[in-house]
Amino acid sequence: MNDSSLSYVVIAIVVIAIVLYRRFAPSRAADKLRPDFIAKAAAHVEGKNLDAQTPTNQSAGSQSSDSFDDDDYNYDVVGESFQRDHLTSLIRAHDAFNTGVIYSVAVLELEPTNSFDPYAVKVVVEGTQVGYIPKFDSPAVTKMIIESGKKVYEVPARIGFDSDSPSPPIGVRLTLTVA
Repeated sequence: MNDSSLSYVVIAIVVIAIVLYRRFAPSRAADKLRPDFIAKAAAHVEGKNLDAQTPTNQSAGSQSSDSFDDDDYNYDVVGESFQRDHLTSLIRAHDAFNTGVIYSVAVLELEPTNSFDPYAVKVVVEGTQVGYIPKFDSPAVTKMIIESGKKVYEVPARIGFDSDSPSPPIGVRLTLTVA
C-alpha cells in the first residue's frame, strides 16, 4: 500500500468516526434539567401582580403603569417561525402592525402525545398556538405545571417584531409566573 492510499484510508476512518460520534453521542443539552432557571425567572417577578387586565389584550401604547417591564419578559419561546400565520393573525387582531409589540397572557399546555418530546409544553396566546417551551426546559416546566395542580399554567407574554420590516421575524417572550 502506498502513502497516497494510506492517507485516503485514514481520512475515510476519521470521517466515519465523526459521523458515528455525532449520530450516537448523547445530547448534553437535552439531559440538563434547568429548574434553577425556572425558579430564577419566577423570583425575578415575585411580588408583581398579574390579573386578567394587566397584560391581556394590550398593545404597547396602552400598557398600564403597573404591568410588567420589557426586561421582565426573560424567557424565549421556540418554534415561532412555524406559527407565523398564527402570530400574524394576532398582530392583525390587535391592529399592532405599527407598534411592533403585543402584551397578552400565554397559556402553557402539556402535550404528552408530542412525538418529538414527551414533555412538550405548547405555548398558546388567545387560543392560538405560538410556539413551544424549549426541549431542554420542557421536563422542568412540565413538573412545575403538574405540581401547581392545574392542567394549564398562565404567564405574561410579549410578542415582538420590527414594525419597519415588511416581513419581520416575530418573537415570543414569557415571564414564568402563575397567574
